[in-house]
Amino acid sequence: MAPALNVGVIGLGILGEQYVKFFGEHPDTAVVAAADVRVEQAAQIAGRVGAIAYSDYGEMLRSHTLDLVAVATPDPFHRDPALAALQAGVPNIILEKPLATTLADATEIYEEAEKRNARVFVNFANRASSLDIATHYVIQEGLLGRVVYGEARLDDNIIVPTGLWGDRSRDWAAGSSTAHFLLSHVVDLLRWHFSPAEVREVYAISQSEVLGFTPDLYDAFLTFDTGLKVRVKAEWIKHIDELVEFYMCFSGSDGTLIFNKRGGFGTDAGWRANLADTVTAGGLMMHQEALLGRGVKVAALLHRPEPTAGQLSAGGGTLQPSLEVRGPGTGGLMALVGHLLNGILEDTLTPDSWRGNGPLPTHFDGLKQTQVVAAIIESAETNKVISLT
Repeated sequence: MAPALNVGVIGLGILGEQYVKFFGEHPDTAVVAAADVRVEQAAQIAGRVGAIAYSDYGEMLRSHTLDLVAVATPDPFHRDPALAALQAGVPNIILEKPLATTLADATEIYEEAEKRNARVFVNFANRASSLDIATHYVIQEGLLGRVVYGEARLDDNIIVPTGLWGDRSRDWAAGSSTAHFLLSHVVDLLRWHFSPAEVREVYAISQSEVLGFTPDLYDAFLTFDTGLKVRVKAEWIKHIDELVEFYMCFSGSDGTLIFNKRGGFGTDAGWRANLADTVTAGGLMMHQEALLGRGVKVAALLHRPEPTAGQLSAGGGTLQPSLEVRGPGTGGLMALVGHLLNGILEDTLTPDSWRGNGPLPTHFDGLKQTQVVAAIIESAETNKVISLT
């Protein structure tokens, strides 16, 4: 039986190669064409799955009738291949995040997709990480009470902008920034976790003291229309042993969630949600079971914390219901792509494999994420609070 979808991939770097591998191995897809300006790279990667290699994606789109195109070009270069695929009549597109690095480019992609009634997904891969799914569940179920403050820190080793893409690293990073490359992940997660809330105001700072060819970092406060405030920060000038450090914490009126997603020095990966004390033992087990149904295995705890710092003690004694995972969650670069493919095959934004987690991220989510990131950059450049309407 022939695969259901013929696939083309544009951009064959680190992520594009992963797309070719994923769709080349999936029983419902066949990679028939792959394009990259580097001719030898295109021939090598396309050859692994029996696809035709192109140095010009326009020629690829003219030569094939494709059911799905994955765009994995560098951050600043998503618009042209996305528009070309849409104008060629490709009905389904998966774009690497961010949708674009300028609001103008993101808007153009969004409007073209709407005009052609095409299904455009954005691969915000963190949504499919098991412990991000657990975070989404806890917040959406109101298990922390009203969440009023949060912080998210996503930092890269300095080797990322200076060496991750080999000789191309400096040029690649110069066309992006930690706002586009890192905070796009964070902003999308926040929008997903706290949906239907949206960011209303942004105030940010940046720094350019080390790299010179791209900002060292962005540090921002996001205020949502619910009153929630979240500090988000991303840098890529850290001289550390790890490639990535990722930490999130959310404080609610009745509970707190702490997520060491990618622990740094001396920090173990793990996830803990201390829930409202109104959650009964039976309710705690129900939530544990619900998360298991979403593929997330968490421990359910009833304990009595006694906060201490040396001789200073805050006492304790209140029975605390909690959900916990010691160690990293599951996920990866392609973790969401299988769900996106299921959405295409089932013609829905809520395929069976993703049920309970809300709609899959589309060009609308990509546009909203780009709006927030653009506001972060504008605020840092102007030293003003930027309002989003």
